[in-house]
Amino acid sequence: MASVEGLPHVDDVLANDVLRETLQLLRRVGHERISSLGETIERTQEFSPELWRLLAELGIPSMAFAEKDGGGGGTYLTYVCAMEEIARASACAALYAGPTVQVASAITRYGTEAQRAAWGRPLMEGRALGAWAFTEPETGSDPRQIRTRAVRQGSSWVLDGGKMFISFAAHADVALVFAKTDDERLSAFLVDTANEGWQPGSPLGLMALGGMGTAPVAIDSLRVPADSLLGEEGAGFEILVDTEAEGKIRASAICTGIASRALEESVRYASQRLHRGTPIGAKFPTVQSLLGGMAAQIEAARALVRHAAHAVDRGDPQVKVLAAATRIVCARVAREVTSDAMQVCGAYGFTKDMVVERLYREGKFYEVGQGVIELQRIIVGKRHLADFARTGAVRPQP
Repeated sequence: MASVEGLPHVDDVLANDVLRETLQLLRRVGHERISSLGETIERTQEFSPELWRLLAELGIPSMAFAEKDGGGGGTYLTYVCAMEEIARASACAALYAGPTVQVASAITRYGTEAQRAAWGRPLMEGRALGAWAFTEPETGSDPRQIRTRAVRQGSSWVLDGGKMFISFAAHADVALVFAKTDDERLSAFLVDTANEGWQPGSPLGLMALGGMGTAPVAIDSLRVPADSLLGEEGAGFEILVDTEAEGKIRASAICTGIASRALEESVRYASQRLHRGTPIGAKFPTVQSLLGGMAAQIEAARALVRHAAHAVDRGDPQVKVLAAATRIVCARVAREVTSDAMQVCGAYGFTKDMVVERLYREGKFYEVGQGVIELQRIIVGKRHLADFARTGAVRPQP
């Protein structure tokens, strides 16, 4: 089976039996242990070591990496399919592996053999938990405004500054910290979080997707060995952009999973909620119209996520812009579909007795978190303007 423009159908791409079995296992486990743990996290808003161990046992952190790099021999497409499946059970659970996989990806691409052995493989195997330390309290996610500084002192680097919205701040084993090494250049450092200079604050109270210990971090005279520098000095922006593209596609898969669960809950409610003895889904065309629109949006979002993930696997140089475009579409779909689910379920959907209430809150996250949606639009818009300036034409991306 093939899809539009020759993109392989996901079942054809998952040729590795072990990986296919992993996804089938996720479909079973997702409605049991992952859902149960996700519900506990939603209630307590506390980090769950049990959930992290479960994801590691299922091979999630290693799924996107080649065997030669210490991974599970999968593809990025396989990984995002898994993320969507996990997100249907618990979006928070799907987020758990994100920072670890992103740090491992940066190490795989830019790290030395010693860095891959020390941190890359433990991250992929789930023996270590990673944190992505880029965003700052006053400057947000603008690389040019980063204030954290790294100064070379003999055989060490000394980092000073602060980070904000750092997932697993107090639980991670290693953090990839971005800091300026001069007035212009951004560099990246692998930091053992046992270092006393890594000082997490109290976890933030979040509207949704809590339970990851998301917190500010003070970086106070944090001294690391010279070989903690990832890649070349000044290569931080390149590392950031390359790995963030993958992160946006992963986030888009989570958005699709949130929307898929919202549709599932809406169909169930519409099939069981009676009006004068008839299910509202069978009786009211307005409900049928809402469900149809939701389903169409999800199918479109899923196709775009898989297209973008396939671009990662084939090394497409356009993937950075495609990733931003995917985030734009999927974040909107998550928000709109969860809002429509609320309409289908009415006042009952507004109660905490129904999962739709949680999905509604989660559906908004990716329009404001991990790079606001307006920034993604600017990235895509600038690219098209640049293409037109160079060629005098507007062409669809391949």
